[in-house]
This record gives sequence, C-alpha cells and structure tokens, in this order.
Amino acid sequence: MINGLVNHIEKAKKIQFKKIQNDKIGELYLDENTIYEHDYWQNGFEGSNSYGEWLEYREIEYLIFPKIIDSKNNIQNLEEIQLIIEKIGHFSLELDTDELKLICYKI
Repeated sequence: MINGLVNHIEKAKKIQFKKIQNDKIGELYLDENTIYEHDYWQNGFEGSNSYGEWLEYREIEYLIFPKIIDSKNNIQNLEEIQLIIEKIGHFSLELDTDELKLICYKI
C-alpha cells in the first residue's frame, strides 16, 4: 500500500493517520524518494511521520486523505486517490466531502 501511494505521491499530497492506542492524528511524510528496501519496512517505518518515531503498520487504525491540504485551501482529488487505492487492492474506504478514510483496523 505504502509503495503504491509513493508511486502516486503527486496525487496523494497529504496523508494523515490515527494510531489504535491514541486519539491524536499524525501525518505521514512521504515523497517520491521514499524507498522501502530494508527488511524492517515489512512491519513499519521510522521517522517518516509527525511523531518522529517508529510506526508499525499494525498500529494504524486508519489513514486520512483530507480534501483541503493546507491553509491556502489547496485541495487533493479524493476520487482519484480512491481509484489509486482500489487498483492496489481491496480496502475498506469511507468517502465524504471533506476526506477519504482508509480503515486499517476495525474494532
């Protein structure tokens, strides 16, 4: 999933996340140069988020793709991002006018 998003980072400009054990919303820092070539990337990644710490994939409750990405009201196309995600695989998605949410873990 992460590699697929990196391949289309020009479309997925802002990605937020919520950890299962925390109510705080963080941000993933991905760009076109993000490469997952080491064994430990299979379980998570380090330092590429606003927490500045190791983030395991299994800790992520959901990813958020907000429509408005900054204070200048720049937007990202949520329908395009949804199509990209659907080409990667089958995921639980929730789309409304403000955001696209990819559910990673359901209670």
